[in-house]
Amino acid sequence: MKKLILLSVAVLALTGSSFAAEKIVFIDLERTFNEFYKTQLAKSKVEVQQKDIEAERKIMVDEMTVITDRIDVLRKDARDTTLSDEIRDSKRLQYEEQLLNLRAKQKELDDFTTRRQQQLQAQVARMSQTVMDEIRQVIVEYAKKEGITAVIDNSTRRAAIGVFIYTHPDAEITDAILTVLNSKRPDTMDLLLEDSSETNSPAAGGTL
Repeated sequence: MKKLILLSVAVLALTGSSFAAEKIVFIDLERTFNEFYKTQLAKSKVEVQQKDIEAERKIMVDEMTVITDRIDVLRKDARDTTLSDEIRDSKRLQYEEQLLNLRAKQKELDDFTTRRQQQLQAQVARMSQTVMDEIRQVIVEYAKKEGITAVIDNSTRRAAIGVFIYTHPDAEITDAILTVLNSKRPDTMDLLLEDSSETNSPAAGGTL
C-alpha cells in the first residue's frame, strides 16, 4: 500500500511542472474520525441503546428462569410415586406445556436479539457514513481553500475507504492515459479480421 501511495504521488508530480510545486498532504482519517466530537456523540447514543437492549433481554431471561424453575418442580412431581396417578398425570401435562412455553420464550429471545442487533448495526452504519461524509466535505473545502493538489489518507482505514480523499481536477490524467492507450488502436475492420484469423487457428485459445 505504501508503494501504491508513493507511485500515486509520483504520478501527480509528473502530470505537469505546475503541479510539481503544489502541495500533496496526508491525513490520518481514522484518528480524525475517532476524535471528531460527533463520532463521540454517536457512540454515546449507541451505548445507550445497547444498554436498553440488554435491559429488555434481562427481563426476558428472567422470565425464562422462572419457567425453568417451574419445569424442574413439575418434573419431580410427575415422577413422585407418593402422589396419585391422576395428580402425576396432571403434573406431566403441565410439565410438557411449560416445556413448549420455554421453547417459545427462547425463540422470542433469539428473534428479539437478532432483530435489535441488526437494527443497531444499521444505525451505526448510517451514523458512521453521515459523520464520514461531513469529514470528507470539510477536507475537500479545506483543500480547495488552501490550494492543495491532493489529500491522501495514510491511516489503517485507507484500504477500505480509498487512498485519495481529494485531488485537484487538473491533476486528473485519465483522459490523457486513455488517449495514449488508444492511439495505436488498429482499424476496426483489421481488428475483426485479426480476431477471426486467431479464432480459426488451431493454436488459438484462452480468453480475455
